[in-house]
Amino acid sequence: MSLVRWFRKNNKKVMAVVVIVIMFGFIGGGTLLQQFSRRATGLHKTIAYFGDNRKINGSDLSYARRELEILRALRADVLLRNQDMRGILLGELLFTEQRAQAALLNHIKQTIRTYQYRISNKQINDIYRRSVPSSIYWMLLKNEAKLAGISVPNEQAGELLGKVLPQFYNGQTYSQIIRFLMNQYGLPEQRLLDIFSELLAIMQYAQIICSNEDITSSQISRAVANEQETINAELVEFDSAVFASGIKEPPPGVRQKHFDKYKKFVPSEVSGENPFGFGYKLPDRMQLEYFVVRLDDVAPLISAPTNQEKEDYYNRNRQQMFMEQVPTDPNDPNSPMTDKTKSYAEVIDDITKQLLKNKINAEANRILQEAKTNTEPALEDADIEPEKLTAEKLKEMAGSYKTEAGQLSNKYNIKIYQGQTGLLSPEDMQKNEYLSRLYVEGYGQNPVSLSQIVFAVDDLTASELGPFDVARPVMYQNIGPLKDLLGSPWAGLQDTSGQITAIVRVVRTAKAAEPQSIDQTYSTSSLTLDPNEQLDTEDVYSVREKVIEDLKKLAAMKTAKNKAQEFIDLTAKYGWDSTIDKFNELYGKDSNAPGISTGGKNVAEPFKLQNLADLRRISKATIQTIAAQSAGNPAAPLFLNARRKQQRFVEKLYSLVPQNSNNVDNLPLMMEFRPDMSFYCIKNISVKRISLQEYEKIKAMRLQREDYIQSESLAAVHFNPENILKRTNFKPVETEEAEDAETSEESEAAS
Repeated sequence: MSLVRWFRKNNKKVMAVVVIVIMFGFIGGGTLLQQFSRRATGLHKTIAYFGDNRKINGSDLSYARRELEILRALRADVLLRNQDMRGILLGELLFTEQRAQAALLNHIKQTIRTYQYRISNKQINDIYRRSVPSSIYWMLLKNEAKLAGISVPNEQAGELLGKVLPQFYNGQTYSQIIRFLMNQYGLPEQRLLDIFSELLAIMQYAQIICSNEDITSSQISRAVANEQETINAELVEFDSAVFASGIKEPPPGVRQKHFDKYKKFVPSEVSGENPFGFGYKLPDRMQLEYFVVRLDDVAPLISAPTNQEKEDYYNRNRQQMFMEQVPTDPNDPNSPMTDKTKSYAEVIDDITKQLLKNKINAEANRILQEAKTNTEPALEDADIEPEKLTAEKLKEMAGSYKTEAGQLSNKYNIKIYQGQTGLLSPEDMQKNEYLSRLYVEGYGQNPVSLSQIVFAVDDLTASELGPFDVARPVMYQNIGPLKDLLGSPWAGLQDTSGQITAIVRVVRTAKAAEPQSIDQTYSTSSLTLDPNEQLDTEDVYSVREKVIEDLKKLAAMKTAKNKAQEFIDLTAKYGWDSTIDKFNELYGKDSNAPGISTGGKNVAEPFKLQNLADLRRISKATIQTIAAQSAGNPAAPLFLNARRKQQRFVEKLYSLVPQNSNNVDNLPLMMEFRPDMSFYCIKNISVKRISLQEYEKIKAMRLQREDYIQSESLAAVHFNPENILKRTNFKPVETEEAEDAETSEESEAAS
């Protein structure tokens, strides 16, 4: 819009401003200035719509902020965080303070695991990922409860405050506290109670909404059976892998057909369409470059702690670290306990170890910080915005680990290990003795595993990082220094042998996808500090080799079945122990067969009598709980598939026992279990069923517990910030450009 046209459209407003300024000069106008300022800051300007096009303006938002401030003064934030999951999540949504939440977040996650709520880390983290201010959610939730007809009488609110406020204000009475707040905020008591009542209404509405799911009697019956009934079995496994070595490789056409059929499946993901769990879809993978220092190598650089250092450490920490409880009467162990400080002489060895450990860790950390500084991409010198930098550009900007390792090795006269891994999946990282132990300490000393961090890189986003973990990694950006769990506070005082510290960076990624062809291969070499291992042939994953292995095992299923039947026949003649020994002698010589260690020697013994005691069914609800709680963990599919396989195995055992019986008459018997590609020879099997009296006794309690779990789990959905905005039809006002366009159209129409 041109300046001339703007003046033409707004000439009356301009004249009004001139008159106001002149009046202001004559009458001072403190009140006038205040009103003018409020207009200028847009307090009456519509900023959003919700519901049926109801408006929210700046004044509404300001008043909502004030109401939250009043609620905080009434200690509503503390009160909510001492409630159930609904209260905790609402408190975090409305009153969170980033600087104080790490411990509370850990408490929330621990509560979820303890009580088996079906809430994921992502759902919890989403509470802190708000797209609008907390005051907006407060306004929307208030209106939502009001529209539902939910209200809490002020008398009830006052009664609750009368009980809790003295606890939060060092014993002051309710009247004293309310009078102080009335004076501070210039509001009557009834208005203060109105605001607190609205908060209670939100909680009450959430309870109603989150408790709406019906639980059937059959669900409870199954849940009670899953928890109380157990099954016992003695059996011998006949794994088809034991007999696969003698099977010829399938021809290329058979391989290709099998690959084409199962390339879209994730390995071990069993279904009706894929009962054996075949799968060749490649997982998320990434390649690491690493820079590692052994703490043992750093130890010679450190001087022993002095006597003064030891005494100072004791004096600083004796109240926290060196207290113990002892009987008041040394001759009577049942006498009341009292606190006693251990003497310096009693703990001198522990202090020496701890100080030496601290010095070694500090020196190793200093070396790694130097390497990190020298190899970090110089983003501040880049002419391009950081988010627009490509991986190739970051690679050019990053320093060389190899060069830095050589320089620091010479500088400190220690061995530094540097290299690159192959493309590693979360499972590969879990299998490596070093990578599986490394972690970064997040906010509040919260340990975040290396695999959790690296698989959150932008190119993958296969894991979930919360607001109190660490920042999302970037390609070629250093991660660390990483600590070793062997030396963590949870490991206690111990020698540094075997511990490492490191920095790493992601240099390549590959998203989960079907293989390009059956001939696809890639390196899976991992972090190693053994020079002999480094000289060995590189580990390579071959899709073709995996297909061949699976087809040979599948072909060996017939042999496994025949041998299992032969085994059962022989047990009737020679007994189980002698038959097991005979089969191990005949078929345990194959080095490829699964084996167990006997007497310190690696002897292949694929057959042994397994005693499976007190196995319980794994319910669908339990699987759902595990899936929810592990969402965002890159290794979650591994143990989730393992639990599903265990669920199927137990159900298979139960299917052998008649429903009206606790035992099986015709023993021994043979059972096929396709997910393991195995047959099982069962010697004994029995079920400990729950009686009708026991069921009736715990049914009501179990129903209440399941209802509570569902209600608490749904709280994370109900108070999800984005869900609140969607269900209340919240719409922020469009950008200023849209308003300017509207003004321009009005101006043109007027002219």
